Amino acid sequence: MEEEDRTTSIGLFLLAHTYAKSASLLRENHVEASHRDYPVRFLYTHAIELYLKAYLRMHDGFSAEKLRKLGHKTKKLLKNAKENGLQVNKTQSEQIEFLDNYMDDRYLVIGPRTVLKADAQHELCRNLHGQMAEQVFGFAEPSRKPVAFDEVYDANFGND
Repeated sequence: MEEEDRTTSIGLFLLAHTYAKSASLLRENHVEASHRDYPVRFLYTHAIELYLKAYLRMHDGFSAEKLRKLGHKTKKLLKNAKENGLQVNKTQSEQIEFLDNYMDDRYLVIGPRTVLKADAQHELCRNLHGQMAEQVFGFAEPSRKPVAFDEVYDANFGND
């Protein structure tokens, strides 16, 4: 099976949901560790990137290769998604653009810096998920139904 066939909008959407749910669990369970917000923010930001890629993958001209070339740049992904009909308000747009260089949460950076709080990222994920779930699942095979943001969808059919 070719990469184009394996990189589907529903697959990207479900993976985004997985990252968002994982971040939520870490956030809610207050892990006793130094820098405990770093992995939470990183997971949410990656989920946001994947939601945007899932949305774009449904549209002509957004092959798996093109999405790979857009990389992790949420600003570019958002621009393309908005050009293809994604609706986000000004605050959400600014937050997604702010995340354009989220790699800071992968490595320890000493000193003060501005971050987008996990609560705001959680709401961004909830909004993106809710806005595109019906469309992504409608684009996929008809037997699959969208899952609400707070629900669990087990898409693991023994093929991790």
